[in-house]
Amino acid sequence: MNDLPKISVGFFGTPDFSLQFLKNLFQKEVEIKFVVSQPATKSGRGKRIKLSAVEEWAIEKDIPTYTPKKTNEVDFLEMIKLIKVDFIIVVAYGNMVCDEIINHPKYQTINVHASLLPKWRGAAPIQRSLINGDQETGVTIMKIVKKLDAGPIISNVKFKIKDNDTAGKIYERIIKLGNPLLTQTILEIFKDEFVLTEQQDEDVSYAKKIEKSETKIIWSEDAHLIDRKIRAFNPKPGAWTTISLNKKRIKINKSKVISSPKFKLKPEMNVGESLQSLVVKCGKNFLQITELQPEGKKKMTATDFLNGLKNSHILFD
Repeated sequence: MNDLPKISVGFFGTPDFSLQFLKNLFQKEVEIKFVVSQPATKSGRGKRIKLSAVEEWAIEKDIPTYTPKKTNEVDFLEMIKLIKVDFIIVVAYGNMVCDEIINHPKYQTINVHASLLPKWRGAAPIQRSLINGDQETGVTIMKIVKKLDAGPIISNVKFKIKDNDTAGKIYERIIKLGNPLLTQTILEIFKDEFVLTEQQDEDVSYAKKIEKSETKIIWSEDAHLIDRKIRAFNPKPGAWTTISLNKKRIKINKSKVISSPKFKLKPEMNVGESLQSLVVKCGKNFLQITELQPEGKKKMTATDFLNGLKNSHILFD
């Protein structure tokens, strides 16, 4: 059943995360007047043009779609100004929205952000909350202002982060909770039954983009931190290490922290050394690898991986 009044929106978004919110609005019979996404990229050996998830879907649905490099481009703004909308919804668009866009809709320009603002403004809030060892996270809907993720909060929903949560699991939970929150928030704004709460500057933190260099496991770090990084980079881009003997890369998907292994330890174990059961010595504590993916192969359990080796004694770089 559609619980929204007849409203029209312009939607700004790029990855699959954005698309899940766009699809939900479409299913609720919201009139999608136009969609704006990041320009297509070239990828693969053949440098094929790859459309964003949002652009590809919008084109299939015959929704007018725009991909400006910047939202203040004159030609783009002239076209958008001709399209009247009640709301502009921004979800993981990946670019700043200019004042002309912010002030364009009849009601509000609002943003769905995957954290409990003002904590973790920026590009990678899910990953940063896991790496940081946060106990909870959530979804925030805010009014957009010119400064990045700094607008007043309209609504949010929070949930606990479980010990085995990965970025993939958090992603799914945010979509599950975020879609009804967006619907509810649109309705409250439409009825003028909403309150704006300013973000407190002293509580601000930033979730900078994940760099490739961060995904390589540093065994001299605490096992708890390594485990959090493995979960933060699962499923993408994936935490990885290499075997010292052959330099083959291995992606680690699942792990658990062990304070003191049950098997007998060497008097002096090296950091990154594993004697058996893929229990690896870290800078502090031990980490047991439970699921991994060797380069060029499928995911497998630690047991299956060890069964293919002559010697269970491994040193990881």
